[in-house]
This record gives sequence, structure tokens and C-alpha cells, in this order.
Amino acid sequence: EEQAAAAAAGDEERAKEMDKIIADAKAHLATVPTHADDEDISTKDEKLLGAVIGRLKQTDFYVIDKFPSCLRPFYTMPDPDDKKWSNSYDIFIRGEEVTSGAQRIHDPQMLLENGARLGVDLAPIKDYVDSFKYGAFPHAGGGVGLERVVMLFLGLPNIRKTSMFPRDPKRLTP
Repeated sequence: EEQAAAAAAGDEERAKEMDKIIADAKAHLATVPTHADDEDISTKDEKLLGAVIGRLKQTDFYVIDKFPSCLRPFYTMPDPDDKKWSNSYDIFIRGEEVTSGAQRIHDPQMLLENGARLGVDLAPIKDYVDSFKYGAFPHAGGGVGLERVVMLFLGLPNIRKTSMFPRDPKRLTP
């Protein structure tokens, strides 16, 4: 639709850009069946899924949950029915991840075993692990990318426009 509108308006540069985006999406779509179930999804996958969900479901928002345990931090609770998966999620707006979160392991022995299995030295966070010995309810958390949310809500072309002190390879200090 956007490509046709650009072509109809005589904006050849935008029409060519949209043609390339469409061709790239179609080429990437052809690779999706080769992805393994326990493979992490790429940024291209996320954007493609956002476009598909937007078109089929008429919504900008979607959630993916039950990521492969091997892709998540050692403190992420595994799915109780299948340890291959984790109790974790990502929230997306228009194919852009805005929140990532998970249920945390709240059992100190399970946390120690998982750290050892993955080769994570828990000595530096011993007090954190020990605090669970006094009892902890099952709990979860998530991190919101507020600048990304603002960028998407305002329709800005780049996240640097939402950050007071944006960082990139050429700018590390304000």
C-alpha cells in the first residue's frame, strides 16, 4: 500500500526504497521454515512477524513467550512441563521489542545448580543467592525500553531522537 502510494505520488525514490524493503522481506520469509524451534529469532524475524501480525490481526502489539532456556540468563525459571523452554517473554510493538522479561528462579538450590550447569560463578552474588534461603515467593520481572516505546508511539525514525544522550560508535560521551 505504501509502495503504491509513493509510486502514485511520483516519489520514485520512496517507491524504489519500498520495493527493496518488500523484496528483502519476501527473501527473508523464504528462510523462516529453515529456522529451528529452539533458535533465537532475529531482528528481521521480529520485524517480519510484526508486519504479518499487523496485516492479519490489525494490531501493532504482540507477545512471544516460552523462549528456549539456552537463550535466557541462568536465573530464568525453566518451564515446569518442558525444561527446554523458559518462563520468559518479549513484548513487541510493530515488530520492535519493547520489553523483555521472565519468571526468576526463587529456589536457592535450583539457582546454584543452574549456575553450576552453565558455568556461572555465583560467588560475586552470594548474598543474593543466600537471600532466597529465607523464603521467596515466585516472582518475575521485565525491562521496558522506554526510549524505544517513545520512538514507536511518536513515529520517529530513529531511537537516538528519543534519547537525551544517544550513544553510537562515534559518540560515547555527551
